[in-house]
This record gives sequence, structure tokens and C-alpha cells, in this order.
Amino acid sequence: MTPGERRVASRLESFLNDDCLVWYDIPVGRKNRHPDFVIIDPENGLVFLEVKDWTVSTLRQVNQEQVTLETDGLLKSEINPLVQVRRYACDTVNALPANPCLRQNDGQYKGRLNLAWAYGVVFTRITRQQLKTLAGNDENAVEKIFPSAQTICQDEMTQSVLPEVFRQKIAGMFTTGFRTRVTPRMRDILRAHLFPEVTVKQNSQIKIMDIQQEILARNIGDGHRVIHGVAGSGKTMILLFRCLYLAETTPGKILVLCYNITLASYLRECIEARGLASRVTVSHFHSWCASMVKRHGIKVTADRKEYPDKCFSALEEAVNSGKITRTGYDAVLVDEGHDFDSRWLALIARLFDNASRSLLLMYDDAQSIYRRERALNFSLASVGIQAQGRTSVLPVNYRNPKRILHFAYAFSREYFEKHQNREIPLVQPQAGGEEGTEPEILRCASERDEARQVADWLEKRHVLCGHWSDMAVLCPTERSAQQLQDVMTLRGVPFATCFDREGKKTYSRRKDVVHLLTYQSSKGLEFPYVAVINASFVHSGAADESEVIPVLYVAFTRATRELLVTCYRENSISRHLEDFA
Repeated sequence: MTPGERRVASRLESFLNDDCLVWYDIPVGRKNRHPDFVIIDPENGLVFLEVKDWTVSTLRQVNQEQVTLETDGLLKSEINPLVQVRRYACDTVNALPANPCLRQNDGQYKGRLNLAWAYGVVFTRITRQQLKTLAGNDENAVEKIFPSAQTICQDEMTQSVLPEVFRQKIAGMFTTGFRTRVTPRMRDILRAHLFPEVTVKQNSQIKIMDIQQEILARNIGDGHRVIHGVAGSGKTMILLFRCLYLAETTPGKILVLCYNITLASYLRECIEARGLASRVTVSHFHSWCASMVKRHGIKVTADRKEYPDKCFSALEEAVNSGKITRTGYDAVLVDEGHDFDSRWLALIARLFDNASRSLLLMYDDAQSIYRRERALNFSLASVGIQAQGRTSVLPVNYRNPKRILHFAYAFSREYFEKHQNREIPLVQPQAGGEEGTEPEILRCASERDEARQVADWLEKRHVLCGHWSDMAVLCPTERSAQQLQDVMTLRGVPFATCFDREGKKTYSRRKDVVHLLTYQSSKGLEFPYVAVINASFVHSGAADESEVIPVLYVAFTRATRELLVTCYRENSISRHLEDFA
């Protein structure tokens, strides 16, 4: 950022209204245009600004197409900045989608853009009087080259200028009296078009980052960083954004790690969809350990069940002894970090040190469901993650409708408060979604009755949405879904299971099928319609029936539109569910 651009940024931040959004030097649209500043002003519309730090003494010739500059005795021709920024603006506006929210609905201009837009140039080292003298005191000639309405000069952007005067100067760049207020919905559609990287396609829906998510994602620095976000706060969207940013700005390769095989498959599919597969490797933790020991010729002998842990131990020993010091990656991003053992995180932190590598850890301790003793009951500094003062909190849940989130948290609150981690406080989620419908809780007579009712529910939702892939059935074990699979097969409802290793590895949202997953395998995923079945099931080895509560919390918070919860076993969990029926 040049000194002049820095001053312009400061004035925009100080003088514009708080509801204005400003981006600096961000590639815009599919053509990757680079205006210096893009502004979404709800009162006026869309503004593009080009900033020039030129002085009068360096300008030798100006016309409506070109500017000739003299620097160190050398002449250099550049495109007129007003022409340049006009092209940026026209290219961007002409490519705006034919979205009903951005089009006139009726009248003479039906179908035309309902958004005002403008462009201008800011001269940070040329006063208005100096600009007028550029063409030998011929003010009319200068006005044709640099119209006063579309230029801001040095003396018009000083700290002493009144904010309302500066805002009037920006508003004066618009050449039409037509001004439709930019609504939040219009703003998000504009953001999705201007900056496609803030969107993620999930099934039939396009999800757009919230403003705070985008600000956080664009300002993650190098070294060790931590994001503590509640379920549905957009941690995975931010991770994908960070992958795209690193792939564009660094030459090295990027590693994404998670614990869940199904989540790894989903993230890999998202990375491939963004054309980043050659730069970004996605792996679940133990698969990465196995690939590392194999690459370094470390022999591991163990049966299939013990092999993953043996690979980790062998890799840990090789790293601690100094045999392995590099991974081949410049950055690592850890999703669902709350499921990682302290030794796993220590290994990652050692290989990706704070001084020379980037490490981003995402977690939500409320979603630790594999072993409570693994659930981040240690400080991150104790495992070598140096993120003091570089930890961000995302408290707002955007995924779930308010009624689903309130149910999930109320159902789980007592358990969470009892098992809260002293090292890392639990963040209570704030609801940011729509009101939505109440979760439907069904007490079924038997497993067979449950299967019939769930199949009925799925068929009705398919009539509503038209996509089987918008639905998921989550169950505690593979066995819990057997009768439902039989009923779905008889009725011709297409489905895919993600119970065995192969099913998890081949999980894909591109298939138009109902996805059957265990509660654990659903972590990090989301679906518009979710049925959580056999919800009162408790494993025989559980020390306490309440141990299933954090697992159910994860399952409940997968639903973005409607949630069905069924059970047929009588116990403390079924009675607790009845409190919310």
C-alpha cells in the first residue's frame, strides 16, 4: 500500500458511514480486475476508486486517454486513470448476474440493473487548484480530462475536511439520480459476484460468508493462528478461503488435516472444485502419518487395527530424534482440532514452527465427541502452538435456524457446563440464522416403526426440495440404520452409506442420494434436512448415559433447515428428549 493509498484508506474508514464496506486491492470478479478500492455504500450504490500519488511536477502531458509522466529524466506513458477505473467498473457491472434482487421488477426499465454505480480517481498529492492548471490554465480542457465530479484532490481529503463534505464528494461521483438503497440481501449477492472466494457451493445451495467471517479470513496472518468457533460459525468456509489465499500468494504446498475421514472427503471435493488439488493436500490425520513414514522409508509392523497408532508413534519418534524435520508443505490447516490428541498437535506444531511456517487451528470444544479426555484439556501453548494474542472467536452460529440451535444447546447445556474445560472456556453459540421451524421429536413404538416414519419424512421432504442429496440420516451405529435401509430400498429412495472405510473415503455431495452416516462421521458436514434416528441409543460400554449428549449435539447441529429426532428405547435420554417434544 502506497502512502497515498494509506491516507485514502484512513479517510474512508473515518469519514464513511459505519454501514459502508470497503475493500482494498482485492481481485474483482472472474476477470480479476484490481481497482484500488471498491465500496458498497448502502445509501448510494457501488463505487470504484483508483488512487494516484502523482505530483504536478511529474506530469508532462495529459489527455482523455493517456498521461505522460517524467521520472528521473525518463518519460513514461500510462493509461488515463479515469479510463482505467471506468473499465474496471463497466466490466464488473456488466457481468453482474441476472438475479431478481439486482434487477428492476417492473416499469420502463424492467430487467435492468436496479443498482447505482460510480467511479472516480483520487489524487493524493495534487490540489484542486494545481489540477486546474494542468492544461495551461484552460479549466474547460482539464474538466473534460478529469471532471471535478469524478476526482478527489489532496485538499479535499485532509483530516480537517468535514465527514459529510467528504461523503458528498463520493455521492457526487454518481451520474444518475436513481438510487435504490442496497439491502443486506443485495449486498451479499454483490459480494458473492465481486469476490467468488467468499462463497462455497453445498448441494443445491450457494453459501456466502458473513461480513465478520470475511474480515477474519482476509486478515489471518502468518505463523500460528487459532480460531475458536461454535458449531455452524463458518470455520470450514474460512479454512477453504485460507487455502485459496495461500495457494495464490505462496509458492509452496498446503496441507489440510482433520480427524474425520468423511470430512476429509468433503474438504477434498471442495478443494478440487476450486481447482486447487495440485497445491492443496487434504488428509485425515492417521492417513497423513502413514504417508509420512512410508515416504521416509520407516518400516511399521502392526495388524490393521493397531497400524494407524503405530504409524503415528513411528513418525513422532523420527521427528523427536531429528530424522524428519520437514513435511514438504509450507502451511498446515487443522479442521475440527478439538478431536486431536495433545501429542498429535505437538507433532504438527514442531513440524510447522511459528517462525517459518503457517499453522491455522480451528476448533470448538463443545464438539469433542471421540474421547472426552482428548478434548483440549490442555493449553495450546503446552503443545507448542504459539498463538497468544492471535486467537479469534466466532460466537455466532449461521448454519442452524434459531429454533434448532436453541433446542440443541438447551438439550446439552447441563452436560457442557459440568464438563467445561478450564484451559479453554466454552463459547455459548449466538443464533445468527432465521427463526425456522421447531425440531420434530418422535417417540416410535419400535425400530420398524421408526424406519417407516423416517422414510415417510424423507419422501415428503423430497417433494419439497427435489434433491435427495439435501437430506441425511444420522445414526449411532451402522446396525441402527439396517431396517431403514430395507424400507428405503423397497420404496426406491436412493441412498449411500458412509459406515465402512471405503464408504467414508468415497463420500461425495455430487451424488443425488440420501446420505446415511454415523453421528461421528457427520462432523463438519451440513444438510438442509437431517433425521437423527435411534437418538436414545447408549453403547453398552458407556460409563454414563449422558456421554451421548455431546455426540447428539453435533448431530442436531448438522441441520440447516429442518430437524427430525426419533427414538424408541426408554432411558434417561428419551425422557430428556420428551422435555422438548
